[in-house]
Amino acid sequence: MIKNSKNILNEKIFLYFGISTFIYALCIGLIIQFFILETLFNISGGLVVLDSVGFDAIAKEMSLAIKERGWQVWELRPKHSSPAGIAAIFYTLWTPQPYTLLPFNALVHALSGCVVVWILSNFFSWKPAIIGGAIFVLNPAAMEWVAQIHRDGLFIFGNLLVLVCIFKFSDGFRSNKGKTMAWGLFWGMLGTVIVWVARPYWVEVISVSILLWLILFLLINKFKNIEEYEN
Repeated sequence: MIKNSKNILNEKIFLYFGISTFIYALCIGLIIQFFILETLFNISGGLVVLDSVGFDAIAKEMSLAIKERGWQVWELRPKHSSPAGIAAIFYTLWTPQPYTLLPFNALVHALSGCVVVWILSNFFSWKPAIIGGAIFVLNPAAMEWVAQIHRDGLFIFGNLLVLVCIFKFSDGFRSNKGKTMAWGLFWGMLGTVIVWVARPYWVEVISVSILLWLILFLLINKFKNIEEYEN
């Protein structure tokens, strides 16, 4: 009963934090695009980052092509730009305007915030973990990937899931729980795919990093076993 109550509490913490972050990110995106950029600075479309402007133009071209010839012409990376490919989906299903991507950006940011809270909860109690997650969410730099067409939101989310993989796999290895290790591998593969969507070249960095971590992890456990055996 205590375990079930604790799990319910954990789920509620993540749920409330995620919903709050989603609402905050969505409101910030709307304020930046419509009020600050369009109203105050008269920037049409609410895009100020040069890459975002380019992604928007590519996405509009692809959206028009999809409407004329069907979804078979859709590409994940039109002109090597995955943000444009993702934006084209929303432009086609909704309307070809940058604000259609704001709910997606807010969702990715909220999920990233929840993952940060989970990672920190492995070291601290809930209060400092939530504070750390809030610092990540409220980071001013995050406004760029929340309010613009950007690849950083997905890129960061994918890397955070790879960290979850490392924590889960380590925990499963120490406790000899195959299910925990399997979940770790699942989150690692999902995170790697998301990173590949955002920045394909970074998959090589992840692969090397995980290999080095695995070697270090095995060496540390080997030395621990030797010390326990000698004692």
